[in-house]
Amino acid sequence: MIKESLFAAEEREAKLNKLGDTLQLLEQHVDFAALAAAIDQAAPRPSLERGGRRPFPTELMVKALIIQQLYNLSDEQMEYQLLDRLSFQRFVGLRHSSQIPDRTTFWTFRERLQRNPL
Repeated sequence: MIKESLFAAEEREAKLNKLGDTLQLLEQHVDFAALAAAIDQAAPRPSLERGGRRPFPTELMVKALIIQQLYNLSDEQMEYQLLDRLSFQRFVGLRHSSQIPDRTTFWTFRERLQRNPL
């Protein structure tokens, strides 16, 4: 019989930490906030004057692009993996969020970076 627990999510997260989550290690060594600030300065966010959904934070999107490169994921696979994988959710900061960037959001962010190289 499988043991059920009200604290299953916390127990899984503790086990991930114990096993050594590579993405958590990367986060300890890279200042993603400074990197996101530099990107926002070099490639400003589009204006919200025309309306639409507010964009995801630049730091979150940078982390997602890093995961895409590390694991060689397409935009479609990145969307799926963010919905599915606890370690990816923790790394990008979406652990307790109901909103996940979709494939078009990744493409749009990458286009923004390519139009305005650092």
